[in-house]
Amino acid sequence: MQKTNYCNAGSSKFKGILLGLLLAAVALPGSVWSAQQAETRENLSGFYSRDGNNGSPAKAAGNNIYIKFFENRWLGMMFVPYPYAIEVDVPVIAKVFKAARKQASSAAFLRGKYELLSEPATIQIERYGYLEDRIVFECGSLSPCTIKLGDGFLELIKPGVINEHIIRYSHVATP
Repeated sequence: MQKTNYCNAGSSKFKGILLGLLLAAVALPGSVWSAQQAETRENLSGFYSRDGNNGSPAKAAGNNIYIKFFENRWLGMMFVPYPYAIEVDVPVIAKVFKAARKQASSAAFLRGKYELLSEPATIQIERYGYLEDRIVFECGSLSPCTIKLGDGFLELIKPGVINEHIIRYSHVATP
């Protein structure tokens, strides 16, 4: 009686199906991730201004805060001292971000006038990544900060001792 090896019976068909499933499992998430990233990048032009800049939040914190996204997953947070910050125009903020990014080849805290400001501003340059639908970056606290993008705004979510602090920033378009 001839023995049949059932493990090898139809194995080429099985290997083809297995290979197809493996390729789909590897290729599909990559293309979905790329599409998600491409969608997100459209919202990362210009810069964002904290709601409450030039108001009581700026007075309490002692500065106006701005966030800018750069190419290759770099993020900048600029702190312009209040009340001087009231005098700083949108084009100047954009130019200061650009000048600071040119100075930093890695993550850095920078402080200066950048030949554009009368008082020095502090700028934090950090790398960011994606976690599901949020942007994650180091913001100087024990846990990383996250950013949730909206239509024309973002929410910066900073970890707190008891609750998270959610700070809204409005998008400012620059030419």
